[in-house]
Amino acid sequence: MKRLLVVLCLSIAVVAAIGAQTATVTGFSGKVEYRLASGWEAVRVGLEIPLNATISTGFGASATLQVAGSTIEVAQLTRLAVEELVDDGSTVSTEVFVPVGRVRASVTTPADRSSDFRVRTAQSTAAVRGTVFETNGWRIFVREGSVEFMNELGQSRIIRSSQISQSRLGGPTDPLKEGNDEADVGDPDGPDDFRGRPTTSGYITVRWK
Repeated sequence: MKRLLVVLCLSIAVVAAIGAQTATVTGFSGKVEYRLASGWEAVRVGLEIPLNATISTGFGASATLQVAGSTIEVAQLTRLAVEELVDDGSTVSTEVFVPVGRVRASVTTPADRSSDFRVRTAQSTAAVRGTVFETNGWRIFVREGSVEFMNELGQSRIIRSSQISQSRLGGPTDPLKEGNDEADVGDPDGPDDFRGRPTTSGYITVRWK
């Protein structure tokens, strides 16, 4: 009986640890809201966002989320939902769905466990383990590390630091053919979605000299 009680207590502790994982708002500007069953509410710094709740940024707005030690910067006119956030003691699994808009993710792998971090959009999926990247769903720019970039057909390609790729029906494009060495990353004609940073809006354009 005592052994059963110990096992039961340990199981409860594990479930509690898994349930404690949340996405936290660490900063925002402009109109940023999240949707619950009761409707839309304004965010605040320190707010813990429940799983599957939708976060929405208005025009000129932005938000920063802390998710299991990783950071997600949400650009203006973006909707985002954290669909999975589980820490089983050996791996932290995170899946974020971005149906519309642009995000930048800085993924940190905990020292004592591995990280499985995915950003899913209507057009593609980016799977990473310790990296920094930006995507608007069909284009991706990797700042650090590497990303497995996959289209809707399951065709994938590894995109490495300072490389750009686009999601196509024939598979993600070859970064070596995207002119990355002389690429002008960012949309100079649009707003700077991440203020105080280099101009890196999700409209990743590639220019050749």
